[in-house]
Amino acid sequence: MLQIGIVGQPGCGKTSLFKALCPASSAEIGSGGKREAHIGQARVPDPRLDELNRIFQRDRQINTVVEYVDVVGFSSGEAAKSGYEAQFLGEIRTCDALMHVLRDFSFPGLPDPNPTRDYRTDFQEFLLSDQIILEKRRERLQKEVQKNRTPEGVAEIELMERCLEALSQEHPLRSLEFSEQDKLFLKAYQPLTAKPELVVINVPEDDVGKADEIVERYRPEIENPHVEISAACASIEMEIAELDEKSAREFMDDLGIAESALDRLISASYRLLGLISFFTVGAKEVRAWAIVQGTPARHAAGVVHSDMERGFIRAEVVNFSDFQPRGSFAACRSDGVLRLEGKDYMVRDGDIIQFRFAV
Repeated sequence: MLQIGIVGQPGCGKTSLFKALCPASSAEIGSGGKREAHIGQARVPDPRLDELNRIFQRDRQINTVVEYVDVVGFSSGEAAKSGYEAQFLGEIRTCDALMHVLRDFSFPGLPDPNPTRDYRTDFQEFLLSDQIILEKRRERLQKEVQKNRTPEGVAEIELMERCLEALSQEHPLRSLEFSEQDKLFLKAYQPLTAKPELVVINVPEDDVGKADEIVERYRPEIENPHVEISAACASIEMEIAELDEKSAREFMDDLGIAESALDRLISASYRLLGLISFFTVGAKEVRAWAIVQGTPARHAAGVVHSDMERGFIRAEVVNFSDFQPRGSFAACRSDGVLRLEGKDYMVRDGDIIQFRFAV
C-alpha cells in the first residue's frame, strides 16, 4: 500500500493532524530502542460510491483508504540541534509522498510562527540529505565505470550529475522531468525532494474560517510542481474526529464551519499519490478499489483477486458518469454505454467493472 509520511517542525501539530486523519487505527512501528513512528489508515470519501450503495442497497460499502505515517523527527527540546535525525530521514524516504505540516499559530516556548521560514528550513534538510546520497552514488559509479564501462553505468552517472546540478541550485528534484529509465534508477535512492508533497498550513482556531485566504497568502512562496497547498486547524479537526456525526455537526455549527477539512486533505492525498478508483458491485457489497492511473484492466482485476488476473477474459465496463443518469446496468446496456473491454484497456477513474475470468 502506498504511504504518505507526515513531516514538520517541532510543535507544528503533525501528530494532532495524524490523530484526526486516523482516529480509529494506529499502530507503532520501530524497535531496538529507536523512536517509533505511528501508522494509520484514513477512509477516502467518494460520493460516487455513496450513490452506488444507495441504488444497490448492499450490506457493506467499502471505501478505499490512504495510509499515513507520523514519523518522530525530534522533540521541542532538541529543536536547536542540527536538524532531523538520520532515522527520521530514512523512514520518510520509504514513503511515497509527503504531507508537510507548517505551524501558523503561536505557542509558548516556540518561535513566532512563520510557515515560509519553516518550509525553507525543512527543504534545506531534505535537499542536503539528497545531495549526500546522490554524491556517494556518483562516486561509486565513476569507480565502477572506470573498471567496466557500460551504457547503463554512463547513463546513471549522467542522471546523478543532472540531479546534483539541480540540487546545487536549490531546485527540488520533483521539478525535473525524468524518463521511465531515470525513474527506475532513482527509485533505489528514494530522494526526498523528488516526492510529491501536500503542504498543510496549520492555522489557529480563530482563523479556521479563513483557510482559503491563508492558502493564497502563502501560495506564491511555497507552490512548485507536484506540490499542493491546503490549510486546516489540526486541534479542531482532532476534536471533530472524536465526536459522533450529530455532535460533530453541532460543534462545527457552533464554530461556523461548513465542513471538516479532513475530507479535502484525504482526497488531496489520494490525488498526490497518483491514484484513481474503480468500483465493483457484488452480491453483498459495493466497493472502491485504488489503482495507479494508467493501469490496464488485467492488472486491475488482480487488485480484486489474483485469480481474476490469471484467468482474465474480458471486463464489462461502464463509467459512473454514464451509469448515474440511467441508474441500472440494464439501461446502460440498452443505451450502448456498457461495453466489453480487453486486457489492455486502461481503466478510467470512476469505471464500474465486472471482470469475466476462468481458472
